[in-house]
Amino acid sequence: MHICTLQLTNMEKKLKEARFALMTMFEVLEKDILYMNSRKQPIVHARMFYNYYLWKKYKIPHNHIKNYIEGMHHATSIYLKNKLETEMKQYDSVALEWQTFLFFADYQEWKQQSSIKDMQTKYII
Repeated sequence: MHICTLQLTNMEKKLKEARFALMTMFEVLEKDILYMNSRKQPIVHARMFYNYYLWKKYKIPHNHIKNYIEGMHHATSIYLKNKLETEMKQYDSVALEWQTFLFFADYQEWKQQSSIKDMQTKYII
């Protein structure tokens, strides 16, 4: 049980760092990320990144995202994930925002993704 508590604490610490990075990037408050109370663009973008981070990094199923973002329906979570993936493929600026977010929120994850991209660039003809 002690290991599980330690893991949870480490995860919560990482999530707090992620929220802080999003608060800085999008100039929003933490409550704006954690609660579905606004549809303003910067808030929605911050929430979209946080949703994607929860799903991608921690493998949290869409129907459990509501435990991390109060009021988020699983269909909204799926929609936001798909939208962010599409925008990252279409727009370099969004992909760069994601990389910037990862750099500040989770350096190890950023480093891993960067090395994968370097390898793909190096070995793909």
